[in-house]
Amino acid sequence: MSQITEIKCPVCGKWSSWTDKTAEKCPHCNAQFEPGRLQYAREKKLNDERALKDSYLLINDSDDTIVEMSKEFLNFLRWTTFYGMTIIYIIIAAMIIIFGLIML
Repeated sequence: MSQITEIKCPVCGKWSSWTDKTAEKCPHCNAQFEPGRLQYAREKKLNDERALKDSYLLINDSDDTIVEMSKEFLNFLRWTTFYGMTIIYIIIAAMIIIFGLIML
């Protein structure tokens, strides 16, 4: 539940009631109380949407809790396997290069 407090507007300098909402504006000059916070919320929403698209199994709103947890675990397992294999390939390539230089 939002608690009403007062905040000083960064533009006009007048005090106004504030409910700690992200997009709340000053009633006197119509300026954002915290524009950085609004920008952060927008970027976070875009990043969350992008992460959802990168998932192997999409999590739907209609999924049960167990199905949702299973999908999250499988997505985690997929990305862990992908990065683990990448690291193994980099190590093997480095070993080939090092042994090639030593044998010269």
